Amino acid sequence: MSQILALTSAVFYGLGDFLGGFATRRSSVWTVTAWSQTLGLGVLAVGIIVVPATAVTGADILWGAVAGAIGLVGLATLYSTLALGSMTIVAPVAGATTAVIPVIVDLSQGAELSTRHWIGIGLALGAVLLIGFDPSGERTDIRMIGRAILAGTAFGVFFIALAQTSEASGLWPLAGARGTTIPISFAIAGGRRVAAPPRGRDLGMLAVLGNLDMAANVAIALALQRGPLGVSTVLSSLYPAFTAIAAVIVLRERPRPAQTAGIVVAMAAIVALAL
Repeated sequence: MSQILALTSAVFYGLGDFLGGFATRRSSVWTVTAWSQTLGLGVLAVGIIVVPATAVTGADILWGAVAGAIGLVGLATLYSTLALGSMTIVAPVAGATTAVIPVIVDLSQGAELSTRHWIGIGLALGAVLLIGFDPSGERTDIRMIGRAILAGTAFGVFFIALAQTSEASGLWPLAGARGTTIPISFAIAGGRRVAAPPRGRDLGMLAVLGNLDMAANVAIALALQRGPLGVSTVLSSLYPAFTAIAAVIVLRERPRPAQTAGIVVAMAAIVALAL
């Protein structure tokens, strides 16, 4: 069950990042972040009702708040970098970084992974790198790569913090996360005088983005509470494959051979990790 939940979060994260990059081209990254997270609260409310908590401690809420604050850094960094138009490079680098950090932490705490899990992790890491491979040999802006690594590191720490919450706490840690991130986002957006509510098409885009992001958070929170940190994180980090698929379907982009191979390898990783 935890593998299915983690994979579900990858689908939602991938589609959400696709929308987040576009939304940030039209508005400030903090406006996008503040309003999308606010508009996604309905999904969290439904989740809290459907997955009732049996025991919520202050530590669970605190870990949720820590996860939210660190994840906010990753989200703002990723959206603003994706808005530069380099989705096929930024997303895979961030995804690979996100996957590696929790696996290292998992192993340092004595976790034992089967041969099949190791193969799946290796395939997943290879997949996100293949998706971002550019055979043209053109130099990539090192600052963009640095920002992608920063975003991936923040997401990795987000997963680690969220994994510290108990299964009995249900989805209340995410309430602690949103209780932290939404005020911070609006404070920064307001400081830049760009916190006005979106309208029309922009409002619809941010509503979809917020719902996708919250659905992904709900799925990964449940996965981390029920399964191994490393495996759940690697599966969730396959989101660049779904970002690429969305670009092919919506924007009619033709993936490079390496990207196509990466998507195939990602599917193989899913099989290895989810069976």
